[in-house]
Amino acid sequence: MKRIVIALAVAAVLVAGAVSVWNMTGDGSVATASGAEHVVPRDKVEEHAKEDFGRPFSGDAPDAVSCPRGLRAEMDDTVRCTAVFDGERKPMTVSVTGVDGDQVNLGFGVEKKSE
Repeated sequence: MKRIVIALAVAAVLVAGAVSVWNMTGDGSVATASGAEHVVPRDKVEEHAKEDFGRPFSGDAPDAVSCPRGLRAEMDDTVRCTAVFDGERKPMTVSVTGVDGDQVNLGFGVEKKSE
């Protein structure tokens, strides 16, 4: 019985560690900011959101994404977009999760409810 409890505790620690690493690695989407205002243009934000949101699960990708503006190359800058999944419109948030010069890491989130 004691061995089972220890084995379960070890498994829980390993799973928690794997989830933490997965959450810290980000979405793997990197865009380039440009111009005097150091901004990722709106069309590039939409492109990355459409192409990179579902990775590594390609079946989760939206059919289209529409955003009102681009993103400033500043931590936590956020834009609320609309993503279309199989004809259903859902709110999508695209955020800056990291900045290294003009390389901007993007994170994506989709609300479960429809607009």
